[in-house]
Amino acid sequence: MTANDFDLLRQFTRDHSQDAFTALVKRHVNLVYSAALRQVRSPQLAEEITQSVFADLARDAGKLKPDTILTAWLYAVARRTAIDVIRKESRRQLREQIAVEMNNMNATANEWTQIEPLLDDAMAALDETDRSAILLRYFENKNLREVGESLKISDDAAQKRVSRAVERLREFFSKQKITIGASGLAVLISASAVQAAPVGLASAISAAALAGTAATSTATITTKIIIMTMLKKTLVAASCIALAGTGIYGVFHLTKNHASIANSESSNSTGDYVPREHFAFAGYATPESTIKSLFWIQSKGDFKATLESASPRFRAILEQAVKAAPNGEGMIVNAIVAESKNYLGYRITDMKNISDDKIVASVLVDDARLKQIGPGDKGYYALIAKSQKKWQLIRINSEWKYDGAPDSPRQ
Repeated sequence: MTANDFDLLRQFTRDHSQDAFTALVKRHVNLVYSAALRQVRSPQLAEEITQSVFADLARDAGKLKPDTILTAWLYAVARRTAIDVIRKESRRQLREQIAVEMNNMNATANEWTQIEPLLDDAMAALDETDRSAILLRYFENKNLREVGESLKISDDAAQKRVSRAVERLREFFSKQKITIGASGLAVLISASAVQAAPVGLASAISAAALAGTAATSTATITTKIIIMTMLKKTLVAASCIALAGTGIYGVFHLTKNHASIANSESSNSTGDYVPREHFAFAGYATPESTIKSLFWIQSKGDFKATLESASPRFRAILEQAVKAAPNGEGMIVNAIVAESKNYLGYRITDMKNISDDKIVASVLVDDARLKQIGPGDKGYYALIAKSQKKWQLIRINSEWKYDGAPDSPRQ
């Protein structure tokens, strides 16, 4: 501490000199404010942090050693206070954003309820080429290159054709007093227009056709559909927990402005963006390699590898689900591959250490469907909520295995 700083502090602690403390504040306020502003990027928050730092100085002045460099002490306190403010502000903003997302997701569900009964009428109103473009792009989730190849037009022409067709659908719904943006409508159709048929239905149809029989009785078909639909829901739930783990755990963008939210209990481990072309089997030696392997398994639809990546507890859940119905394995694989088709890449945003042998990993998925829309579209929130995943990993011997979402029931 310089002589002047030391003398002023001694006057303040010994005589409670307001003038001495004011002189210290004037001498160092610019440094403290600037350090805070660089951290929080908000003049208002920087002012609050600066006030807090000097309040700490007034309280702890008598505890400082004579050899303390006051500039360094103030700088360290400013940085520590700014980090605490960022954490608290981020958590507050996250809570508010989650509330907004939930409201928007509910609104999206309501929109689909309005649109669904009229969708086929709207499709029928399109000309044949426009209808084919919508079916290929959003019902079958083909990319624009594949759409162009099917329609024998260029990628740019396919983009224009799809955009025009979506706009005509939007106009149709607008005449029915249903207001929705074109991009939001595209997301709704892509996410909801095609649902999985009951497990075993295709096999039943094929068997009947090959045997030359007319059909199974109406009552038998109805009963089978009900049973298979129930089994389908069970299997989809298990597969989504196993290799998706989706939930509203955070709402972020995979851009340079997208920062992970840290908290005092986390190791704040973040990773580089991993594009789809780099998905590969990396083993299970570390949590990061396990996550990379999980994305590769999803993209390949390798059910054997799915079982090998799971903990014994979760592997038993998957095996029981598969045994519950014919083609159970195929059901899970199809669901995983269909969802993974939209993944352009991922990034690990946080690793929270629960214990030496248990970690909860936060992972952001770069979903191709988000490239088509923006935050102004309600359908955007339904997809972005699915882009944040939390996976619980446990260490078994020397390998890290997937053990379900952190809030999934434990058996």
